Amino acid sequence: MSQTDVLVLRPAAGPRRVVLRFTAVIAAALIVGGVVAGGRAALITSIGLVVLLAVSMAVYLWRSRIVVTPAEISARGLTFHRRRDRRLAASVLRATVVQPGAVSETIVVLDAGQRALLSINGALYAQADLDRLVHHLGLPTGGPSGPVTMAQLGRERPDAVSWAGRHPIAFPLLCALGFAIIAVVLGTLIAALTG
Repeated sequence: MSQTDVLVLRPAAGPRRVVLRFTAVIAAALIVGGVVAGGRAALITSIGLVVLLAVSMAVYLWRSRIVVTPAEISARGLTFHRRRDRRLAASVLRATVVQPGAVSETIVVLDAGQRALLSINGALYAQADLDRLVHHLGLPTGGPSGPVTMAQLGRERPDAVSWAGRHPIAFPLLCALGFAIIAVVLGTLIAALTG
């Protein structure tokens, strides 16, 4: 297999900076919250949460990639690695998706029965890289004529959108709830150990 048969896409500089800025703002808010709450336990808890957040985002950016080989198409993120047999790919759906605070491209690789094999959120990737991906796949391409929301795309193609994508408000709220639970548990443990 020659090097030209393999395509590897990594997050682009612009989207990486957005993730890092978001992480810095949340980290600053956590530190301020720890200082305002007062006490050593609150400050240690906020620092622990900042470290957890920073490590999670660093791993997210380090692991995220799209890889196309002659045998497979794969997409990797923080908590997943989806691999599909490239021979099953028959066409590509390309949609501009409007999400709260952002517009990004979603690429859906479809099989011969027009079922989703792999859905790729293009938010971390440069437009030129997504163009290279579609060109490299060499498959017929279609999609909505204009921008759509993730919920609209999910109604049109339920198998192409994850639960998180179909629920753009509920998913971040559940993530925030999970983070809050971790903060309470961590804060309680630290208070018990330092008190």
